[in-house]
Amino acid sequence: MQKKLHTHIENGKNALCASLQELVRIPTVNPPGNHYAELVGLLDERCRGLGMKTQIVHVPLDEAQKVVPHADSHPRMNLIARWDVGAEKTVHFNAHYDVVPVSGKWSADAFSAKIDGDWLYGRGSDDMKDAIATLLFAIAALQETGVRPVFNIECSFTCDEETGGELGAGEIVRKGLVQADYVVNCEGATGLNVGIGHNGVLWLEVTVHGKAAHASRPDSGINAFEKTAELVTALQPLKERFAASERAFKTPDGIERHPTINIGGVFEGTSGDKVNTVPAQVIFSIDRRIPPNERLREAENELRMAIDEACQSPSDVKADVKSILRIEPCLVNPTEPFVQAFAQAVRTVRRNPVKFTPTSGFTDLHFFVEEGKMPGVGYGPRGEGAHGINERVSISDLVKTAKIYATFMVEANRDGELSS
Repeated sequence: MQKKLHTHIENGKNALCASLQELVRIPTVNPPGNHYAELVGLLDERCRGLGMKTQIVHVPLDEAQKVVPHADSHPRMNLIARWDVGAEKTVHFNAHYDVVPVSGKWSADAFSAKIDGDWLYGRGSDDMKDAIATLLFAIAALQETGVRPVFNIECSFTCDEETGGELGAGEIVRKGLVQADYVVNCEGATGLNVGIGHNGVLWLEVTVHGKAAHASRPDSGINAFEKTAELVTALQPLKERFAASERAFKTPDGIERHPTINIGGVFEGTSGDKVNTVPAQVIFSIDRRIPPNERLREAENELRMAIDEACQSPSDVKADVKSILRIEPCLVNPTEPFVQAFAQAVRTVRRNPVKFTPTSGFTDLHFFVEEGKMPGVGYGPRGEGAHGINERVSISDLVKTAKIYATFMVEANRDGELSS
């Protein structure tokens, strides 16, 4: 049965690529959230074509506008699809369909989905429309070969992961629309790594205030840019503090992971700034990554205290601090039977031992694990350049990942791992 299934997937490589190309060519860029309805409509059609029961979940406008003020022109929506085979257990597969904006000079149009050798290029080809195409292809392979999964399959294709996921995975979990026992978040690890969680994240927006003046009389103003430079310089010792051995989190495969801070991913002045004007205000961002051995509240308190102290010395800096994203770290016990069941599928296809590791980024897994209270893993195809120039995914790895998903669907509880 496994050989027949794998051969069918290998023979369908071109169809898998064409499926992914169609998804990549719909530019679901977030922010602001373009073409969401078009993409969800396509996925709804595909899932219904596989005989799955579907539900398009529209986020109510009043709820959406609390997170995304422009939701009236860019409505938020999620798709849930179910294949009920009458099994005792249900596994939920989640993937987000939004992609980050394009910047830099690409070798081809970022949404052309060109193929060059073993690589398929395009924004979203790795993060994470590759997983959507691969998951649906694995489900189709089971149906076309007459093989039934050992559990019911529930899928969600959700919006806004790139901006925190509150209106996507967060929305469907909070409203009780996930009716499953376990979850596979289709990103967060690849190859021989099985994802068992992710770092937490804290995003702060810092506004430094000065006083505008004519540049010919700078002493009559307060230069917000110079004050910002003083503040940022005073925060640099945090990097050394985070690098201390006692701050490290050791992953199950023995790798040490430390807290990190990135200052100024976004920075701006005001529309009134000119060469001959003393700048009155500067805004910049701080990205603080939180390993699983830390808690969000303590990490935020430490950072805010450091900012307060930096504002007081060496000179008086007036600054306001606002949190714009707060996500707790997430960690799943690798000895969970469900995690071991998925790892066995990876070993079966890749024929090598696997490693269990949380990803240094963040994914939507925490909504299902922390709020939904279900064991879960993260796993998807191998790509390169996510969020960067010439993002791409390995076509051969698309095939291998489809095999892994399909193998897991038909063999996961052979030894009772998913039995109650």
